Amino acid sequence: MNFDKKYFSNEELIAVYRKILLPRMIEEKMLVLLRQGKISKWFSGIGQEAIAVGCTCALEDDEWIMPLHRNLGVFTTRNIPLHELFMQWQGNKDGFSKGRERSFHFGSRRHHICGMISHLGPQLAIAD
Repeated sequence: MNFDKKYFSNEELIAVYRKILLPRMIEEKMLVLLRQGKISKWFSGIGQEAIAVGCTCALEDDEWIMPLHRNLGVFTTRNIPLHELFMQWQGNKDGFSKGRERSFHFGSRRHHICGMISHLGPQLAIAD
């Protein structure tokens, strides 16, 4: 694989790196909290941050994206405020799904993110 930096400025590369780093930092903290018993569940996407961030960065802000499992980077790259994400993950009534579930299965019309379903195969027809 060859990478040619000529298409990106140093500032653009640093911005993408920071977008990759943010979900990793959140993931690491959430896993610590899980091990301490301070949260009851967390589905880690460590190692997959660049996929989620890269795909999201390739889209315009008004283009819809359909994330699947463990795509925290989609939500952070779309600049969803962390307090809104944490309300969702903690099942708060002010979360995206009004406290009905605590995972990444939610969407946000405001951020052009389509909510996902657990059965990954049927998502393809919806995306199409």
